[in-house]
Amino acid sequence: MASSLTFSASVGQQQKVFSVKKNASSKKRVSVQTKAASFEEACKANGCAALAAAVASEGLTAALSEGSFTVFAPNDAAMAAYSLPEGKALGDILKYHCIKGKIMSKHVTNFPLIMTLEGNKIAIDSKTFKTEGKIEVGMPPQGTQGLAGRVDGGFIGAVDIEFDNGIIHVIDGVATPKPPLIGQNGGYVAGTVPGSGEGRTGLDTKVYTK
Repeated sequence: MASSLTFSASVGQQQKVFSVKKNASSKKRVSVQTKAASFEEACKANGCAALAAAVASEGLTAALSEGSFTVFAPNDAAMAAYSLPEGKALGDILKYHCIKGKIMSKHVTNFPLIMTLEGNKIAIDSKTFKTEGKIEVGMPPQGTQGLAGRVDGGFIGAVDIEFDNGIIHVIDGVATPKPPLIGQNGGYVAGTVPGSGEGRTGLDTKVYTK
């Protein structure tokens, strides 16, 4: 059953009467929908404007709009300090920070190595700096048996920043992908090939020198 509520109010020099219809038999629900930020908007709002600009300049915006993604986003300070290595393409560097699918921060450490859009795996190290509560993301260590060094990239800062089709975790460094070294499982030292006289077995030669 509908009823009306009538009230009067002064508007300027005039007194006006307002009538609002009410439906006594039902409660009115108001739903508010908010549109998720775009990748560019989310980056700009969280100190990663330089990354957003680089993604746009390299024509990667469309690639990041198809499907869902997790982006380890270097902050503006990291981008400003980074020098593109000779022979590397900026587009590849940017794609190395992008992963298909959404990985929330609470699940990040479940994946020590994750394949990126660039084609090489990025490493997640939650052990080296565990006492400080830090997680490092970047190029996997190069080497063998305790001589591998550490992940080369940046530490995770702000996490779980949503954009319309993905998640951003901000990092304070830029990771540079490198070709994986040859492993030990075939009986030779990482970074060497069998039969060349250099390496742990005395039968190897170093082939990766970059």
